[in-house]
Amino acid sequence: MCVGGCRRHGGHGCSPRSGPDDSDAHRTTVPTQGAVCRQSLTPVPRTASLWSGSGTCQHHTYVLDTCVLLADPAALLRFEEHDVVLPLVVIEEPDRKQTLMDEIGSNDRRSIRLLEEQGASAAGGLSQAVSLPSGGTLRIEMNGIHSVHLPEVLDPHTPDHRILSTCLELRADGTDAVLVTKDAALRIKGAQLGVPVQDYRADIVAVDESYSGVVEVAGDATTIDRIYADGKAILEMEAPLVNQFVIVKGPSSQSALAQVVEVSPRTTVVRVPGTRRVFGVESKNLRQAFALELLLNPDIPAVSLMGAPGTGKTFLALAAGLEQVLEAGRYRKVSVYRPLVAVGRQELGYLPGDLDEKLAPWMAAVHDNLYALFSDAGPAAARDALDELVERDALELAAITYLRGRSITGEFVIIDEAQNLELSTLKVILTRIGPDAKVVFCGDFTQVDNPYVSPFGGAAAMIEKMKGH
Repeated sequence: MCVGGCRRHGGHGCSPRSGPDDSDAHRTTVPTQGAVCRQSLTPVPRTASLWSGSGTCQHHTYVLDTCVLLADPAALLRFEEHDVVLPLVVIEEPDRKQTLMDEIGSNDRRSIRLLEEQGASAAGGLSQAVSLPSGGTLRIEMNGIHSVHLPEVLDPHTPDHRILSTCLELRADGTDAVLVTKDAALRIKGAQLGVPVQDYRADIVAVDESYSGVVEVAGDATTIDRIYADGKAILEMEAPLVNQFVIVKGPSSQSALAQVVEVSPRTTVVRVPGTRRVFGVESKNLRQAFALELLLNPDIPAVSLMGAPGTGKTFLALAAGLEQVLEAGRYRKVSVYRPLVAVGRQELGYLPGDLDEKLAPWMAAVHDNLYALFSDAGPAAARDALDELVERDALELAAITYLRGRSITGEFVIIDEAQNLELSTLKVILTRIGPDAKVVFCGDFTQVDNPYVSPFGGAAAMIEKMKGH
């Protein structure tokens, strides 16, 4: 599990902005035992352009696949001075998703509106290139079915093959066309046909799987004594990050656990306990103790718990949330949201039953954790306790879609399976969190089920933008 926290500044929550200077977000991450934690090596600007190895920008024509618009509705504006071409089939495919009430449907509607703003529904449409605010151009390509360049083995009526056909036609005319898609299979097909391909890069970061967020630092006996006596100390360490946890090793068997709270003018650390107990749950290792330290800190409004299955991500978050709602009274409610990644390829609206029954497949893991927290009272009493919490509006389980447009105040919010959310959705969530609320992102980078999210985008990109604050 990766754990990370974002400290409050001036009473406001965290809201990373999009753009080349995404360096003002406030978070760092620490993986708990058994975790796979990806962290950026270098900042990646919020752009999708392909740069030449010489350091100068070559002019390209980017042909976008449907999944790019469904992952990032503003993708059209992220290619700087380059030309963007949309095969007509890219407009046809999202049109069938506009009625979906999940993030894909929302992103689809936003991308269609953006196309209209660029003149797609005006007289003549976008058959001729129009200028974009980014400095490039945009046009819709009508061809794709009757290409003589598409191999006979590929059906020209298949949407993906029509996109490939468009790329082949453009390149045959001398255009330096590059196919941009988040579909790995389509990238492979394109490469076999000689079409330059690339993943959509605007929501992807370079990652370092060795980053743990916990470092060991050598310290003298005086420093360790000061950490225990005063609860804090000045510590000499290389490249410290705010919220980073530190294991200070003394010259003999002495050691102390601390957390970085300040890096300028000098690195200041505060002591943290090696074990924590909350809502009847005791941490089983240092990483879980560090996670609870962040979950229980009211000055940290945004926390991430990312890591492998079984490391206690959702369980610890629920325990900390219930403790602070039912015992401490710090928040009025625990709200758990999950993305609606289709089960068995069935969309929410086509599943039987009312809304609660439709959500049941997505919420089963959350229910299991909640029952485990109340298991001492027995199965029947646990169900009654949870029903009472729901009736008192102290507990809510909902789809992530229902967060859009809300302003969250006084709530302990858990976003489960956060690895399946696009970066744009994560930003929306962060902007919904008020000054007296807390949001916790739980997930596993190795279990991305959303075809429109890269393991190195979404939550990984959000973590990078928040690291060290």
